[in-house]
Amino acid sequence: MYRLSSGIIALFLIVLATGSCKSGSKKDLSLTVEEYRKLGMPDHNKTWTNDDYVNANITLSTLKTNYPLSLPRKNSKKSGEVFSRIVNEANLSFIQDTVFPLRIRAYLIQYFTHFESELEQFYSVESEGENYYKEELVDLKILGLFVHEKMLELAWIIMDSDDESDKSIQSGMQAVKHNYVRLIVRLLDEQVKTDEYKTMDLGRLSDKISVSLIKNNEWFLPAERDTIISHIEANTQKFPSEYNIKNNYIKTLKILKAAKN
Repeated sequence: MYRLSSGIIALFLIVLATGSCKSGSKKDLSLTVEEYRKLGMPDHNKTWTNDDYVNANITLSTLKTNYPLSLPRKNSKKSGEVFSRIVNEANLSFIQDTVFPLRIRAYLIQYFTHFESELEQFYSVESEGENYYKEELVDLKILGLFVHEKMLELAWIIMDSDDESDKSIQSGMQAVKHNYVRLIVRLLDEQVKTDEYKTMDLGRLSDKISVSLIKNNEWFLPAERDTIISHIEANTQKFPSEYNIKNNYIKTLKILKAAKN
């Protein structure tokens, strides 16, 4: 499944001629839209389905193994449109499509946590002693947060349903909440890694996390809220002050603590 044809190998020889791992951070070694298409990447002009993500991740897995610096880049003139589709939130618009029963939507969205996790693995590439895909990884983490928020949104709809088939999956709400809190804790720990990510990108991530925490604060159990509070407090002095990162969490911490009273 992951074997490249001789024609595709020839294509990559051209890519390799433009630069090496040593010079990769200074050059855009990603491919063109057409070259990705020949490798099996789905059409970036349409909303992706689960099957499209499967095909995209197979393509990216092959690239990661053979030419790890050739993945689609966020701000690339050659591949930026492909990366934009990968992280496009519209790919999850199906959760509002009432043509599909709630059970089907709940089933489909479960795969997105797996897709996003795989994408982070593919984009975790070290070059010259640093993370090569810094900006892209932050966008993938933001996508992961969005996926979990949509899972929560769908879970609340299921909880409010009177349909007997929906009631049978209402027990999944606990797992959805638990996984959301686990993700938040992981992302909070990522916020202090200024040696791995650009501070500006960490600022974008902090905006998303803070908004998400404030929005979901009302359903946190005391133990869940305490876990989040303790992680924010433990990292308060480590959070960068640039791009309002530290202020975001100080404000969020006050709101979380006020909810305890």
